[in-house]
Amino acid sequence: MTNSINRQLAGFKSDLDSLPEAEEPPSTTLQIIRNNQQEQDWQRLLFHYLSPDGPHGLDHALLEHFLSALADRGDLEFTFSRFDLSSIQIKTEVITSNGRRPDALLWTSEDWFICWELKVEASEGEDQTNDYVEADSFQSVSLNKEDVPSERHHYIYLAPDDASPPEASEFVAISWKWVASKLQSFLADSHGQHPARTTAQLNDFIGTIQSELKMTEYEETQQEKVELYLNYYTELTEVQQAFEEQWDVFTKTWGTRLAEALDTAVVVEEPNVPDPHVSAQITMGNNEEKQWTFWQDHDWGSIYPKNWWTKLDERKPIFDTAKPNGRVSFIHRLGDRFKPVAVGDRELKFWLRSARASHDDFHENFATRFHSDEEIEDLIPSRTTRTGNQSNVLEATYDINVDSHSDFFEAYIAALTRAMDEHVVSNPELVDKIDRICQQTIDEDTPF
Repeated sequence: MTNSINRQLAGFKSDLDSLPEAEEPPSTTLQIIRNNQQEQDWQRLLFHYLSPDGPHGLDHALLEHFLSALADRGDLEFTFSRFDLSSIQIKTEVITSNGRRPDALLWTSEDWFICWELKVEASEGEDQTNDYVEADSFQSVSLNKEDVPSERHHYIYLAPDDASPPEASEFVAISWKWVASKLQSFLADSHGQHPARTTAQLNDFIGTIQSELKMTEYEETQQEKVELYLNYYTELTEVQQAFEEQWDVFTKTWGTRLAEALDTAVVVEEPNVPDPHVSAQITMGNNEEKQWTFWQDHDWGSIYPKNWWTKLDERKPIFDTAKPNGRVSFIHRLGDRFKPVAVGDRELKFWLRSARASHDDFHENFATRFHSDEEIEDLIPSRTTRTGNQSNVLEATYDINVDSHSDFFEAYIAALTRAMDEHVVSNPELVDKIDRICQQTIDEDTPF
């Protein structure tokens, strides 16, 4: 069974490794405000920047660039004179003589016109493009088609690459991808010549077109990962369940395993320590013996000597969270929030923590004393930092070196053993300093 799963997962890893790396692109403005697929918004943006009199600072530059690109297409048979630029008119939502409403119209007096229909997600309405062609005039702008030479009647159907073609043969299908490329080439050709805000807005519009109307590399990769997951669902579920069961066992036993891994630790009976927690007598580098409690089967993997958890009104050690209390521990986190760090990043996060749920006076004053003590910096290990935080006052990171151990959990215990050795077993001076700060905070700063 194990060999079969290994073979299946080897195939999964091979397929996964073959996928290109791709990061999710940042959201564009239209995506943020959830209008990224609204045809009317795209229409307004495109013809706003094409209109020479718009408040964008482009004058006729983009319009000329865009019309030149249309004239270069072999399927449109469109020509224009640059002398016409000043007389070109642009109108959106025009009304035809038969009551239809094309999305936009560009025209120059009685010389030529381009009738536009834009699509993003919707398909063509019934007889929509045929009605545009058959209309006698664009009534709302007083343009009669018979006044314009028939060879200069132009119709553009602007839609995604994979959209169905327009019904009317007079319409030439042009893709949004093509429009985005022409906007990009305009910005590249005119770098620095136009207002920065307009340039940024055009870039954002281009990004919206690219991310919405064609499958991005990120989206393609994500879809292929979904397919991989579905193909290997049984095997992945089986190994995931096995790991979760082992993790659950580990959360209940890590303290015992740590005590066994520490050369100078011995598990001892402590009647006041409730199950499933465990106590160990640790001989530190100065030959002092100190009893420590390991909190198992809990998100907070706390490690502390009995005098670091104190019932403040009774001035006695506790092995629970009865209030009012002052609680300081070395901790590692075992909950779902920190599991990805340990399993995915292969890192053990190790902190000295003053519990936020401690009495306010103790919590705040312990942190203040700890961070203001000038000797602390010389006592902490080289990989450890004093954070300035009121809760996690020290932080260290240790590699969980799975390749050097028989399994992940053995590697985790090895990392935790290194942390305990550097902060406790071989560092009695640091432990003594924390002892004294705890006791001073209890004696001087708690009103009990």
